[in-house]
Amino acid sequence: MPENDIIMEVNSLKKYFPIKKGIFRKVVGNVKAVDDVSFYIKKGETLGLVGESGCGKSTTGRCLIRLLEATAGEVKYRKNNKMINLNDLDKKEMKNMRRDIQIIFQDPFSSLDSRMSVRDIIAEPLKLNKIGTKKERTDRVRELLRKVGLRDYQMNRYPHEFSGGQRQRIGIARALALDPEMIVCDEPVSALDVSVQAQIINLMKDLQEELGLTYLFIAHDLSVIEHISDRVMVMYLGKIVEIADADSIYIDPVHPYTEALLKAIPVADPRARNIRLPLEGSVPNPANPPKGCNFHTRCPYAKEKCSEIEPELVPIDSDQEHFAACHFVEELNLDGYVKR
Repeated sequence: MPENDIIMEVNSLKKYFPIKKGIFRKVVGNVKAVDDVSFYIKKGETLGLVGESGCGKSTTGRCLIRLLEATAGEVKYRKNNKMINLNDLDKKEMKNMRRDIQIIFQDPFSSLDSRMSVRDIIAEPLKLNKIGTKKERTDRVRELLRKVGLRDYQMNRYPHEFSGGQRQRIGIARALALDPEMIVCDEPVSALDVSVQAQIINLMKDLQEELGLTYLFIAHDLSVIEHISDRVMVMYLGKIVEIADADSIYIDPVHPYTEALLKAIPVADPRARNIRLPLEGSVPNPANPPKGCNFHTRCPYAKEKCSEIEPELVPIDSDQEHFAACHFVEELNLDGYVKR
């Protein structure tokens, strides 16, 4: 693929949280939240990131924009047709770069300052970056409120006066204030009712088309990911286990963990036979991950090789668009969601 099509490239990203014990807080180990993750994001696409709670999705998203400092690895972002490693930038350089990369948080209430009016919340990024006069910033707030489906007069209200869906619209407006090119969406609809989720997702798709945005969309709900994503990345215990376009993931998964996630999607038909794929045991401790493949302790297809050798994330098609980390990709015939 032409390099100009890639807006962000992540190489061997790691984020370890130290485990400290004793009076002197000696480091006795590490929680490997993100462990050697590599991927790329194309300009204008939505890359979905899915997995169970605690697998490292949100940590990955926050490391991309340096809300968390990575332990190791590169996060390269294309700026003025040049790839810049964000992890090499100082605070001032990173502040300027954040005009291009914003984030929408999961909880639409705790992410908004309850003591600030909507006008001040949305205008704050403009004020911090010294953009425009007070009147120009107010005009920009009006414009953004209209874009996200709210009214001008609501800018003088406070977050507690809005519903969850409206609060998330305010969060989206704030993320758009500086005209970013890319937005990390950290489970933006998981705290909302299902009917409101659909409204927010449709709004985000419309904004993407209108403004040419690029999304990294983090979620644990595969039905949401299917609706909005161009490509899907599946994560388990800090590692990427499969990457493919959305259709391939749902119709023809090649990793057993992806199959298990698809089997867990509820079917909206009481007469349907929902055949689930049982997973033995629980998620291993990320401070002490199993040897070999991380998933082998729960995988119904695991063999002796899986507990000894860690599989690499490699392309499994000639177009190099479908990647998987499994020793038995060629041998397994897994069920997709559409086949049920």
